[in-house]
Amino acid sequence: MLAGAMSVEQAGAVDRADRRWPMPVPLRRVLLLVPPLLLAGLEIVHPQPDENAQALMDVATWFVGFHIIQLALIGLIALSVLVLADSFGRTNAWVIRLGIGIFLVFFSAYDAVAGIATGLAMRSARDLSLVQQEGVFDVVRDWPGLGPPFALSIIGTVGWTAAVGALALMGRRQGVPRREWIFIGLASVFLLGGHPFPFGTLAFGCFFIGALLHELRVGETLGGPIGRSTSRVPLN
Repeated sequence: MLAGAMSVEQAGAVDRADRRWPMPVPLRRVLLLVPPLLLAGLEIVHPQPDENAQALMDVATWFVGFHIIQLALIGLIALSVLVLADSFGRTNAWVIRLGIGIFLVFFSAYDAVAGIATGLAMRSARDLSLVQQEGVFDVVRDWPGLGPPFALSIIGTVGWTAAVGALALMGRRQGVPRREWIFIGLASVFLLGGHPFPFGTLAFGCFFIGALLHELRVGETLGGPIGRSTSRVPLN
């Protein structure tokens, strides 16, 4: 009976000895599940105005506010990836640390330039003449898509793909259920299509589902509610 209980615990990868970030279970689950869920929902309302000066000026305030919120959530979802990696005992894997570090630095820089700076510039242009407004628009209109700042997005996205893709592969090698590592793997791929809806929602939504499935499985393996933080091994 004891051997059987231990094998289930090992198969579920619960309370791994090589975890390096011990923390209360409720806190860990908040850090793991809330950021990707919020980002998946946020990307649905990503501003996507027509490509003209007036349309961008009309949404300039929301454009700034949206990207400030997104900037905060980028930092939090980077932490979510590391928390999930810790559940697999792989927080120190260099590809995950390097990849998520690149994502955090470069994607945050892109968000600040192409998002916040663009919105602030067009918001300030409201008080200018039509000719000046068009001049400001000519400067910033290519930043999000084809301008030099877009290179920051490419590098950051490659970092995300490397880190999350490696995490999915590690889960597969550890024998976690297929649905878990597939959703995590899809999260790494979908972001290559860009972060606004639909691809951003799909990427962060898939990560949320994969992480949620993991936590549900852990709760079942512990033999009790999902919120239970300690396991009990039968003595006979």
